[in-house]
Amino acid sequence: MDGRNGSKPISRIRILSLGNPGVGKSCLIKRYCEKRFVNKYVPTVGIDYGSTAVEVDGRKVSVHFFDTSGSPLFEEVRSEFYRDMQGILLAYDVTDRSSFIALDAWLAELRHNLGPMDDWSAAVIVCGTRTDTGGTGGRQVSEADGKGWADKHKFSHVLTSAALGNGITQAFHTLFVQALQLKDGIRSPGGVVDPEVQQAIHRLIHLNDDFEKMGLTRRSISKEEVNKSYRRLAALVHPDKCKAAGAEEAFKALTQARNNLLKILTETTV
Repeated sequence: MDGRNGSKPISRIRILSLGNPGVGKSCLIKRYCEKRFVNKYVPTVGIDYGSTAVEVDGRKVSVHFFDTSGSPLFEEVRSEFYRDMQGILLAYDVTDRSSFIALDAWLAELRHNLGPMDDWSAAVIVCGTRTDTGGTGGRQVSEADGKGWADKHKFSHVLTSAALGNGITQAFHTLFVQALQLKDGIRSPGGVVDPEVQQAIHRLIHLNDDFEKMGLTRRSISKEEVNKSYRRLAALVHPDKCKAAGAEEAFKALTQARNNLLKILTETTV
């Protein structure tokens, strides 16, 4: 699809999976893409590829997965893919402490291939897997430990179960949103932007409907509500106050949306 008829083009992002062998990287991807759980463990050899079409906050996205083997034997193969990725899925098994400890080594491999974190063009989410089998006796990594490691490096953290489907949608949606924000320049690598500001900029730039841009409904709309919404959003994205990437474009879109809605209201009251 192209933009000749007014529709926005389909965005494309590439996702790379990382983590020790057997932590369930392939299971997470299959559960998300195919809505099924594969119980039998089949080690990935080199890299497996797959793709799916999704919608992220009203935006059509083509997602391409590069599911890697966690074996040290394939480090050179993995190194060929790092710089073309917009998202990294970094997984550990909550029932295997060694896979959690290995996150430091995976981070070192990321830095070796991508350089300092401030230069990264890929978002990273950390996923704890197999939470369905991590009961009192089986669990070796607490949620606090997993989240603490992720927070330390400014990564998002989600606990998942491919068997039950828990946390799968949340994990991938979070990764896709952050990857698109980096791709669009709204989010800085390793940087923290107010989530409300991120959401406002993303909505104003990418949604087509002026009501949706401003967070308004068509029912009982008034000039007062339009101007109230404008003031609220302008306080978030005005380029004189907001230094987040995309703020200037978002503010222009906000102003245009307000003008369009006020014009509609004026015409309907004449």
